Amino acid sequence: MLPLSDFIPVIQQAVPRFHPRPEQPPSPNPAQQDCIRHTPDIPLQIVAGPGTGKTTVLVLRAIRLVVVDGMLPEQILLTTFTRKAADELRTRLIEWGLNVIEFLRRNGTPELRAHLSHVDVNRFLTGTLDSVCEDALRSHRAATDSAPSLLEGFAADTLLLRRGLNTSVYSNGTLDDAVGSYLSRFTFDGRPPSNAAALVKVARPLFDRFSHDEIDLEAFRTLAPSQVRTLLARGYEEYREHLTSTNRLDFALLEKTFHERLAAGRLSRFTETLRAVLVDEYQDTNLLQESIYFELCRRSEASLTVVGDDDQSLYRFRGATVELFRDFSSRLGASLPGASAKRLDLVTNYRSTPEIVACFNDFIQNDPDFAPARVQPPKPLIVAQRPSMNVPVLGMFRPDVSALARDLTSFLWDVFRGPGRVVRGSTPGTQETIRADPQGGDFGDAVLLAHSVNEFTHSFMGQSPRPRLPHLLRTELESRGALVFNPRGQALRDLVDIQRLLGAMLECLDPRGYLQDGMLLRKDATQHLDAFRAAYQRFASTRPPPGGLSDFVDAWGQRRNQTSVSWPSEWPVLELCFKLLVWFPRLREDPEGQVHLEAVARAISQSATFSPYDARVLYGQTHHDARSVESAIRDIFAPLAEGQVDVDEEIMPHVPRDRFALMTIHQAKGLEFPLVIVDVSSDFSRNHPQQRFRRFPEAPSNVARMEDDLSSVCPIGLLRQRRTGVQRSFEDLIRLHYVAYSRPRSVLMLVGLDKCLQYSTPIRHVATFWRSDASWAWRTPHTGARPPARVNNIPLELI
Repeated sequence: MLPLSDFIPVIQQAVPRFHPRPEQPPSPNPAQQDCIRHTPDIPLQIVAGPGTGKTTVLVLRAIRLVVVDGMLPEQILLTTFTRKAADELRTRLIEWGLNVIEFLRRNGTPELRAHLSHVDVNRFLTGTLDSVCEDALRSHRAATDSAPSLLEGFAADTLLLRRGLNTSVYSNGTLDDAVGSYLSRFTFDGRPPSNAAALVKVARPLFDRFSHDEIDLEAFRTLAPSQVRTLLARGYEEYREHLTSTNRLDFALLEKTFHERLAAGRLSRFTETLRAVLVDEYQDTNLLQESIYFELCRRSEASLTVVGDDDQSLYRFRGATVELFRDFSSRLGASLPGASAKRLDLVTNYRSTPEIVACFNDFIQNDPDFAPARVQPPKPLIVAQRPSMNVPVLGMFRPDVSALARDLTSFLWDVFRGPGRVVRGSTPGTQETIRADPQGGDFGDAVLLAHSVNEFTHSFMGQSPRPRLPHLLRTELESRGALVFNPRGQALRDLVDIQRLLGAMLECLDPRGYLQDGMLLRKDATQHLDAFRAAYQRFASTRPPPGGLSDFVDAWGQRRNQTSVSWPSEWPVLELCFKLLVWFPRLREDPEGQVHLEAVARAISQSATFSPYDARVLYGQTHHDARSVESAIRDIFAPLAEGQVDVDEEIMPHVPRDRFALMTIHQAKGLEFPLVIVDVSSDFSRNHPQQRFRRFPEAPSNVARMEDDLSSVCPIGLLRQRRTGVQRSFEDLIRLHYVAYSRPRSVLMLVGLDKCLQYSTPIRHVATFWRSDASWAWRTPHTGARPPARVNNIPLELI
């Protein structure tokens, strides 16, 4: 094998530009080298700050295990949190691995070359934990175990409603009052779920936690109100039993089934060859996933490496438990007696300028009460490797959101289409011009990050929705000929092109709603289905190019082919959708429209996994013709109408270069942009109680309340409750904005309303450096509408 001391020199020669950033030195830095060289015999915990090259370290450590320790790629498992991150990990493994192996085949010892003759870098086991579990249950199952079918989100949620909730708590579209009162603890606004989609959105995380948190269901039933909990537990069990009887799994049950079979020794074909497990984004691991990783190591005696950053844990609402990363070494030792992990830190940042790094360093240590929630001792302050560009952290705050949208649009236009925008430099007495990169810079180099990118407020008590900053920005930019990329800005059912398309499909399948009118559908579904049909009729009356839409729909409704070919005996609903696209160019050609179309197409495809007619309509088969149409309405169109289908971030492509992107902070995790604009307060014109959970919580968040509710029947309930629900709610907001502030490479700008900067403001916000004890870290007193400001020692240049 290759001597360990030779590995880094080989990397320098075989992979001359192993890092995408020019600031990265031609060799891993000393801290990265320590992580790469660490012996596989001792578990390793890497605490990696933002922009410190953790993916580089994971990939090089995996390659080191092959060429230094003699492992084969198929014996090494690497998991990460998202499919995009898994794809990037695999791409680097293959590219760098091929370079290293080719170099060593030419220059290595005979023994090493013999080993490398058996190495195929395409056989590294990479993916999300879910994809790994699914593959193992299919490919490495015992002879007596069947291969399960995995249900995607929409299909799983539909069956959850029908097979779990409808039978126990939601009969004939009416939610049991006591159940509604209980579930209101876990909604954002504290109100009971108002429709089927809202019910699923609150029941899904609860039911998933039954698996992820390894809840004792029998004990859960005994807690007050026991009648309500018994109903919910019964609904969960009926849903789970239906999936089991039909050999299907949702994501939570996929991991639970994998763990059960793993612990029972029924996946020995998978574990017997495993020699190393490397886990990325471990800070967002849940209890069940921790159990899986520990059990894998117990069964295989594999080397274990985990990488993460407790300060960037964002997914508590999905069951993530940052305490598992914080207490990793002690928990590992308790699960695997004798195991003791080594901790190493990565703190050299290659992404951001010193001004940006100083800002997020200052932010993460701003609130003293947050310190006990971090790994102990906390990782050192992040060190900026890049030189200063003389641009301070910027702020744009205006009296109202319309003025903010106009001025922010002017700034973006100056940067990407004009001569640039001149600002005062971070060095006193200097100026700097912010402009697009002359080598292809465009709007795609910038992003607006926000807690929510919904373009309109939710309607309430009959009030019309109001446009929010994302929509106002879209309007202002489009008035200048610039485009926005925000496919999650509106609910799928509210998009005009989607309404028209679905209405056309409905009129094809069921002209004038003859069958629909005889079906027992929930009121919300009926109202929106009728709205879809009306949207189509208005659209058809405009005779959209290339013409013939009404003729096509009428012929379809009569099952009359417009050619001489006879009507087929069955027709896939998805094919009908694609046939109609000739009249919907935006859905075919526009990047946002393509995402929306993909969401609809996936819903149709997924419905085939539970719909009795497999998302097909029949013809010439007596009563089955009408039933197949009713099935399509019930299983495809009604869920779309009720808002049960939305745009999944996993199907969103890379941002088009010529478009200004709007993203939630969660979407931006793992990404970076030259210019990042963070909306910290455009929604907050007054100190409204309903908004406080998003900026300065006075009570536990809905997620913290769910954790507290389950704490007595959960193995890690006491671990979580070392911090109060309010403290955990503050922690989540601090981590969220730390992630936002650490995304930019060159320019960070905070935007919002003036009121949030006033010294005497009641509108407190963690993002503007308010501490949980209600003290404020702004050091320069504020006078006037847009005063000079300073966040601790970090200048905030207001423009």
